[in-house]
Amino acid sequence: MTARSRLNPSFFRGVEPVSGNQLRLLQSGAEFFPALIAAIDAARDEIHLETYIFNADSSTVAVRDALIGAARRGVQVRVLIDGVGSRDLPADWLDALKAAGVSVRAYRPLVGSGWRSNPRSLRRLHRKLAVIDARIAFIGGMNLIGDFEPVHLATPRLDYSVEVRGPLLVPIHRSVRHLWRLVAFTQLQGRGRTVAIEASWPTDGHVRAAFVVRDNFAHRRDIERVYLAALALARDEIVIANAYFLPGHRFRKLLKKAAARGVPVHLLVQGHTDHLFFQAAARALYRDLLA
Repeated sequence: MTARSRLNPSFFRGVEPVSGNQLRLLQSGAEFFPALIAAIDAARDEIHLETYIFNADSSTVAVRDALIGAARRGVQVRVLIDGVGSRDLPADWLDALKAAGVSVRAYRPLVGSGWRSNPRSLRRLHRKLAVIDARIAFIGGMNLIGDFEPVHLATPRLDYSVEVRGPLLVPIHRSVRHLWRLVAFTQLQGRGRTVAIEASWPTDGHVRAAFVVRDNFAHRRDIERVYLAALALARDEIVIANAYFLPGHRFRKLLKKAAARGVPVHLLVQGHTDHLFFQAAARALYRDLLA
């Protein structure tokens, strides 16, 4: 019996790891932005970019200019931003992108002034994804915002993205195209010209990995299930770096079980916070976890 078969099969429903990938971990903007911009500058056919926050600052102006340059040389560029997270993106930035031929759409754009009290406004686009020519993707926790923005922290924000090359590009590329079409449909817009392009990748990858999606419909708990499975199977070490650490009872129980069987468990959580409620709630868990 394999380790996987000892777990409830529902942990892995819809999650199919594939072999042959190349993955590179990028830490914070110092590594992420140059890699993203280089890929955009090399694009020939298509760019899909999704982000919760697109902030206008010294780090992201180069991303904006790279997207504009790609569109001007004939690349199909599609940018999907969140209506809340990117609500402060200046109009002149949007105008410059659109004038160059970049297609920009807002996920669930704000309507009226009462959006903060509307529960439906809580459903946001928190994906941070870029797919270039279906040959390279960037996925992780990094928004398009400088490491020190917007409150000018004394030390850079710690965040990560993963550069992906390999067969995992097939489901990633399919996912960004699907979401673009879905947003176009809900906003009664045409999806526009679509480049006929298939995912391609080098043949020397050696990493087995899966692309796991969370949404509010068919995949509400997929990412949580994979977390729980990983915690249950852990034998050597668990390292979790998370800005908003507020896990449920089952998650905490598996963390404590792992520690009880001798697995070192390390939690790296947020010190400086932009959400005081979440920080207070997370700190209320510390005593129990430390014990």
